[in-house]
Amino acid sequence: GAGLGALTCLIAPRVRRVLAIEIDRAICELLKGRVAHLPNVEVRCEDILRFPWAHYADCTVVGTIPYHITSPILVRLCEAWPSVQVAWMGMQREVAARLTARPSTKAYGRLTLLVQYRFVVSEILRVPQVAFFPRPHVDSAWVRLTSRPAAPVTLKDEQLFFNVIRAAFGTRRKMLANCLTGLSRPPLSRAAAAHAIRAAGLPDGIRGEALSMEAFARLANILGGSLT
Repeated sequence: GAGLGALTCLIAPRVRRVLAIEIDRAICELLKGRVAHLPNVEVRCEDILRFPWAHYADCTVVGTIPYHITSPILVRLCEAWPSVQVAWMGMQREVAARLTARPSTKAYGRLTLLVQYRFVVSEILRVPQVAFFPRPHVDSAWVRLTSRPAAPVTLKDEQLFFNVIRAAFGTRRKMLANCLTGLSRPPLSRAAAAHAIRAAGLPDGIRGEALSMEAFARLANILGGSLT
């Protein structure tokens, strides 16, 4: 979302190369004219959700991302994690709270765990509505995502780990044992789900939003053992 280049022109003198991505073709043409004197800036009229991250190892991502596609962008960054060294992003304050949330809080959820699995998340700066024009209806925050060199938990099956998280947050406030019966691999009865929960050292009536990443990893590894 390079827009008219407010950030692009500040970044360019400090780095070797800038790829400025903007989806609006008319704005792209204006931006190309504005940065024509900067030989290290390349403007591309592309959809950031289709950007080929794998071609750009150890890149830094900077942008104030559109609020309506914040979650899809964050998911794509997690998928592109090996290529993204660090990301500095302005986003809705509510989403920033989700990324830094802890278990048993309202903001904690699937997106929290997905992003924290791939990145160390830090809220750097809160930005009030009056800092923008046109003025939005919500406050914002600048967040830094620093790529983890390795996964923060040990897993037998990474995909199963994410499937368990998806099932756990499929219906908030529903007991975890009931949520896990929605898994297709491995298929679980209510009794089998309860047994796995107890084997992970968790109480019978626990809900998904109370589990830490480490607890989800223990539970996924126990369930993974039933597949072998």
